[in-house]
Amino acid sequence: MKRCLAIVVSAAVILVSVIAGLASGAGPAQISAVPSPLAKTGVRYNYRIRNVDPLAKDDPADGRFWRISEYTVWEEPGVYEGRAARALHREDRSPKGDRVLWEITASPELYPYRAGRKVITRQGKMVEDQTEILANHFYRFPPRTIHGAAISWALERADLTIGKRTDYWFTLGTENEPWQMFFIPEAEETVNVPAGTFRCVRVKVELSADKLPGFLKMLPKIVIRQIISPSYAWVTKDTHTLIKYQGKLEGPSAPERVQELVSVR
Repeated sequence: MKRCLAIVVSAAVILVSVIAGLASGAGPAQISAVPSPLAKTGVRYNYRIRNVDPLAKDDPADGRFWRISEYTVWEEPGVYEGRAARALHREDRSPKGDRVLWEITASPELYPYRAGRKVITRQGKMVEDQTEILANHFYRFPPRTIHGAAISWALERADLTIGKRTDYWFTLGTENEPWQMFFIPEAEETVNVPAGTFRCVRVKVELSADKLPGFLKMLPKIVIRQIISPSYAWVTKDTHTLIKYQGKLEGPSAPERVQELVSVR
């Protein structure tokens, strides 16, 4: 049971760290510019996370930073065994300077080939450096599978037509079953974040309640309901850029996590 809960916590931390939330007030009338989809290669997007649980663990030794307060994502061209690929980078940072570095090598459609993860403490000591080859386990993953650390990229590739659902499966590694998720565009809204004011499509993010991974079936129903409660993303309609994400996936007593775009460089 402890191992099951640890897996669930890891899934929740990754999921919550890709989304940010609701607009507050009307804000300035001008809509800020962001790079077009064709210009995104190499562009770095910096996000902050609000409402981090003050009671959450803050121990680099266990490899899970519950107090990640900001992160940066960027995408570059890549190659995997002679095939064209995308190199997806993500750097999570805690308020005290701890870092988690992700590098996902995936197909242009985000199907994961390889996942690398490094954990570096605030003292500069690397306490984890692991690489997993997911391509060797292709028979376990449905065609539209993505890595859990790549969900923000999947949101930016989703069809933003109101009411049209996009289905994906996500995995956290070869030891875990993939889990089905749905992106459902609901409405257009204007959103204010530190990076500016953006016209966005609000996307509902749902996890399937019908096809639960095996480890979840052992948990109490109240915990399962909390984990699969929907979260929301705001993505620009013209450039398909993730602006905010909001969700509550760390348990009934934890605050709702909100992530916001701070800058683009």
